[in-house]
Amino acid sequence: MLLEKANQLLAQNHLKEAEFHFKTLLKADPNNGHALFGLGRIALRLERFDAAVYLLQRACEFLPNMLEPLHALADAFNGVNSPEDALTVLEYAKSLASNNPEPHYYLAQHYLTHGELDKAHTTFAQALSIGLYPVTAYILYELVQLGRFDEQHNYLSNLHHLLTQTNNLRLKMVCYYALAKSYDQLNDIEQASDYYILANKLQLQLTDFKTVQLTDFYSKLKKYNSPELLSKSQQGFNSTVTPLFIIGMPRSGSTLLEQILASHSNCATIGEDNTISRDIVPFIEHKTKLPYPECLTALTPQLITQAREIYTHRLKQAKPVRPFMVNKLPANYQSMGLIKLLYPNAKFIDMQRNFDATAWSVFTNYFAENEPYFCSLPEFKTYYNLYKNLMQHWHAVLSGSIFTLQYEQLVDQPKETLQQVFQFLGCEYEAGCLDFYSSKKPVATLSKGAVRKPVNTDATERYKRFEATLRKLVNESQTN
Repeated sequence: MLLEKANQLLAQNHLKEAEFHFKTLLKADPNNGHALFGLGRIALRLERFDAAVYLLQRACEFLPNMLEPLHALADAFNGVNSPEDALTVLEYAKSLASNNPEPHYYLAQHYLTHGELDKAHTTFAQALSIGLYPVTAYILYELVQLGRFDEQHNYLSNLHHLLTQTNNLRLKMVCYYALAKSYDQLNDIEQASDYYILANKLQLQLTDFKTVQLTDFYSKLKKYNSPELLSKSQQGFNSTVTPLFIIGMPRSGSTLLEQILASHSNCATIGEDNTISRDIVPFIEHKTKLPYPECLTALTPQLITQAREIYTHRLKQAKPVRPFMVNKLPANYQSMGLIKLLYPNAKFIDMQRNFDATAWSVFTNYFAENEPYFCSLPEFKTYYNLYKNLMQHWHAVLSGSIFTLQYEQLVDQPKETLQQVFQFLGCEYEAGCLDFYSSKKPVATLSKGAVRKPVNTDATERYKRFEATLRKLVNESQTN
């Protein structure tokens, strides 16, 4: 009963209460594998990776035939930058349950994240051959994303068959995205359009707010991030590390730029990191008893130092730590004022891309998050306008810290464009940056396959094949 309650609290993200229950179980039985697994999962969510490794290793010892603790342990090893240990765990899990596609799927994802595309494809294909399971929808989606099929050999029949076997809304949605991608690659524009629309309609049903509801929050961001406030950022602040944030819209080329920058001798990356919004904002809200962004007006030098230490601790977890530490979470543009108060030396690269290309790329990709602007062109247009309006404010109050980079210019003239970027950073351009695609650095975003290729212009006009559908949906947004 206590274990059931603890797991329920964990599922509801009530971490402190869940932790209390798991620890109570552990006091009664120090070898309770389920309690250790629960505490390990909590440590993972809090990104306390060292603790997670210890707890999950013990959980696996007492739950030797369970796959979930092994998969969680692999995540923990990745968190402490030990991909070799993660791979060992995932290979063991696959050997433990060779007739279960789930460990195959997790192993294939590991290969995909680390640029081993051939191994990923082979392992996904092995998983598909085992039989029909809930994870099959995701296996098919990844196989379609890898794009190694043609009109004679493809996954259309698998996907249509799976649709007849499930009533699960999310699994159907993933199948629709995969069908759309399949027909897209096979150049059946009409079928692809229909399935893209169907997939997004299903996902929109899972959202619980409208993007326009963010308008008041964005207005407050401008109000409380005033020129007067930001002019108070500490003068004479010194640091050997410059936090560098790639900001903008999703699907604007941020992963490509991140991988290029991370190939420079002065740069390293912490990926899409949400420490600012997840940890620092709640900390400041708690200390000031004011909601964000109003709480910024109550910041004291002591609070700024404490909040800065939270992010500095996150940077120190990275391997390696270099003079420029890249964070490529696009939505960090909402926190630029707070970031400058914490790090007066922080720099921002605003990735921009043709609106139609960006909107269509967002619309045609499956985002696990149920945000309305990821699955509706009208909602995305509203979100895009909020972003553009807020960026005008940031350019007015933080102009010297922002470099605007056009995606189309980057892929069309990579060397010349990167020379400008590094001039903004105060570094020398290094030719090796354009060899980024040969790296095996982990990439976990939707672009994890695309960034394993040299810079190219393949994606710049892909949306034009669907321009009629795009225009129709935009026009519908104006009349609804």
